[in-house]
Amino acid sequence: MSVKKTLTIALLMVLVSTPFLFAQGDSEASAEKTYTLKLGHVLNTDHLNHRVALKFAEMVAERTDGRVKVDVYPASQLGSGNEIIDGLAMGTIDFGIEGFGPVAPRFAPGLIFDAPYVFRSREHLAQVYTSDLFKNLMADMEDVGLSMVVPGYYGTRHLTTTDTIVQGPEDLAGLKIRCPDQPMYVGAVKALGATPTPIAFAETYLALQQGAADGQENPAAAIVSMKFNEVQKYLTRTGHIIQGNHVFGSAKSLGKLPQDLQDAIYEVGAEISQWWIEQAFAVEDDLLGSLEDMGMKIIETDVSKFVENAQPLYDEYAAKWGEGLLEAIRAIN
Repeated sequence: MSVKKTLTIALLMVLVSTPFLFAQGDSEASAEKTYTLKLGHVLNTDHLNHRVALKFAEMVAERTDGRVKVDVYPASQLGSGNEIIDGLAMGTIDFGIEGFGPVAPRFAPGLIFDAPYVFRSREHLAQVYTSDLFKNLMADMEDVGLSMVVPGYYGTRHLTTTDTIVQGPEDLAGLKIRCPDQPMYVGAVKALGATPTPIAFAETYLALQQGAADGQENPAAAIVSMKFNEVQKYLTRTGHIIQGNHVFGSAKSLGKLPQDLQDAIYEVGAEISQWWIEQAFAVEDDLLGSLEDMGMKIIETDVSKFVENAQPLYDEYAAKWGEGLLEAIRAIN
């Protein structure tokens, strides 16, 4: 065989093998690369949501053998709920714990999860999470850049007031009730019979203390964590919104990770979800009792008038969240 022919064959062998060598090198580099991701939420470090965030970060690190590190930023360090969701959509924040309120402007079906008196109970909400209906909705949400990583439970929202005993909508006439600056919460407070007063969550204590608002509405865990009980005398058990909080992921951020790391993160999310819900139920039961010990007066009331007042809200939003969605959710057992 000539020297020229021998060199030609050798060169061909190099060219054929080069892509394999580069591909192998890329794969090995990807397997060795580490990623640091950010998770933000608006609550204080004594709230269960922060424990969820820390547990999520710990389990992700373990499941990925340290290749993914999740840094947790509590107490609105990365911004308000709206700003965190904006960051997820843009890919500047990787995970956020929030409800559907700030998600709904991008994903209209999310509106229904913050509408008043949609769910029969907190157990019903948890059942919805396991339904095909919810899974299909969450698949659709990916189109707006948001991924459902961990469905969870925030709490059942009740009304608190500074010095007014509330037993029905007529008692709320003229009262300014703080609510999140989101359409469904504004509508819910109107349905209760009050004047909605949107105020940032972190500014609510001062607003109540100074009289800029006559009351607010939140679950027991948030009331205790933010110390609203110090500036509120009465809690009326309206139970008007049975609300989830969730670990949302940035579709952009997750899409940049190797598939095995994405799979590991979603596996962790599925495992944490049930733990979170069970913990939140137990914490809520304990805190509702402790609020009375802290000096708040708990008022039990017939909510039927509040429920009746919510009907126009359903009529207004049905076309936005999807015709038949309310009935489909209520049909889940």
